Amino acid sequence: MKTNRISGFQWALTIFVFFVVTMALSIILRDFQSAIGIKRFVFDIKNLAPAIAAVICIAAFKNKSVQLAGLKFSVDVKVVERMLLALILPLIIFIIGMFSFNAFANSFILLQASDLSVSVFTILIGHIFMALFAEFGFRSYIQNIVETKVNTFFASIIVGLMYSVWTANTTYGTEYAAYHFLYTFMFSMIVGELIRATRGRTLYIAVIFHAAMTFAQVFLFSEELGDIFSMKVIALSTTIVAVVFYLLSLIIHFIFYRTTNQSLEEVEPNNYLDHMDDDEDVASESETSTTHDDKKDNGIKENEETHSTDSTASAKDKLEESASYEDDRHSSAVDSAKDKINETKNK
Repeated sequence: MKTNRISGFQWALTIFVFFVVTMALSIILRDFQSAIGIKRFVFDIKNLAPAIAAVICIAAFKNKSVQLAGLKFSVDVKVVERMLLALILPLIIFIIGMFSFNAFANSFILLQASDLSVSVFTILIGHIFMALFAEFGFRSYIQNIVETKVNTFFASIIVGLMYSVWTANTTYGTEYAAYHFLYTFMFSMIVGELIRATRGRTLYIAVIFHAAMTFAQVFLFSEELGDIFSMKVIALSTTIVAVVFYLLSLIIHFIFYRTTNQSLEEVEPNNYLDHMDDDEDVASESETSTTHDDKKDNGIKENEETHSTDSTASAKDKLEESASYEDDRHSSAVDSAKDKINETKNK
């Protein structure tokens, strides 16, 4: 899932094409909602748009294996752990929401199953399929693409903004739209953190969290009817859980990062905790290289000095030998002259 084989141009173009096709298809598909005869709260047909956009991008662009790297179906302990979190976090969000209603509104909106025109099981199946199509496009595909160039945190922000724009609801005014945008953005950030470091096994986790959140909202609150207070409660509850979840995740991974010497499986190349000591390492390598170069230069200088000293000593020895040789020749000539004078006198 973490690879840089996709070029920067293809990376940017893929994100752009995916977003434009998703938005365009959502507008087109919305007109067919009444034609299929299924109520929107059971299955919103526009959720097909991200999946279709992902298929179009996969067909249009190269590096198919890289594009599909976020769609793996194996299961391990980490995936099971995240799946449980994907069920627990919505529960915490709605507990906070219920407490807020009881504390500030003195009421709690609860839709009974008998008030619905379809069965609870039908609603559950519909929300699972909606989550499947939406999360295949946004999490298993486009987040995987975005993460090839940036770390998971910033990838979640980019995908979160795209997801919030796609799900924007301006029907009930500016305040409602603002809280809805906050809710969907934090919703997306939680999913992004849940699927982090799962090595492409993202779909199970994202679908469980998405379906749990949307399914519960059918029975709890009335934000779908334009109730601003309900939307505000859901948005702020989700924001609180998202912030706490991210802080706890950051603290836990920081502790593991420091205590396991990067041997923890979750510390990956594009993790925001990775490369924290890069500057120090570079500086250390630079110092080591400088020290090595200095030693090398000093060694060269020492060799040059030694060579110079040896050359001087050698020249001096040669001069001494030459002087000794001249002295020997001079002494030999003097002795020879003396011998000739003595022989002449004797005659």
